[in-house]
Amino acid sequence: MTKSFKNRKIKSGVILLFIFIFILFIFYKLDRELKPVMMALCDAEARIIATETINGTIREEFGNKISYDDIMNIKTDKDGNIVMIQANTVELNRIGSDIALSVQNRIQSIGARGVKIPLGLLAKNDLFAYYGPKITFKMQPVGSVVTSYRSEFQAAGINQTRHIVYLDVKSTIQVVIPLARNMVTVTSNIPIAESIIVGKVPNTYANIDGVKSDGITNQYTSPNK
Repeated sequence: MTKSFKNRKIKSGVILLFIFIFILFIFYKLDRELKPVMMALCDAEARIIATETINGTIREEFGNKISYDDIMNIKTDKDGNIVMIQANTVELNRIGSDIALSVQNRIQSIGARGVKIPLGLLAKNDLFAYYGPKITFKMQPVGSVVTSYRSEFQAAGINQTRHIVYLDVKSTIQVVIPLARNMVTVTSNIPIAESIIVGKVPNTYANIDGVKSDGITNQYTSPNK
């Protein structure tokens, strides 16, 4: 009786061990096969989130509120000739900070999103890749935003030059999923103001490249392009 009980106990222990090993194998397989796919899908989703958030924020909150005359000062001599185009770095920093804060708040308010992955991907076969039950993973985007400016001069006709001011919004989103995380950086280049300069472009102008939303207000002088 005692020997039979011991045999059953040993068999039960062996069965439980095999079940435990099988479960570990399943988790290992899921982690190894699904994690790269899951991270790729989450990265793509994060890029969509960042791009939509940046464009939506600027369009809805700042679309018609940024004027060229508010951010650039054109200085002339006594004869009316343009001698310098000077950036209003205080206003540029204010706008950049407001946009960065708005974009970051929107990203944080999005919350967790579900990303579904079919189990057929485990087969490593294109025929079955999109079949089978789907596993839903929660993705939590956590972002930081930095803005900077740059300007560009373009020929616009006889004795005319178009001056365009671009806002570069760099959004870094940390994609957080169970047992993994990744950083995704998205940069959007958005023209926010422009003006047609009639006459000769001055020999010097205030270069706004490098003016950022972190309070850097240094003015740079660069030779005429």
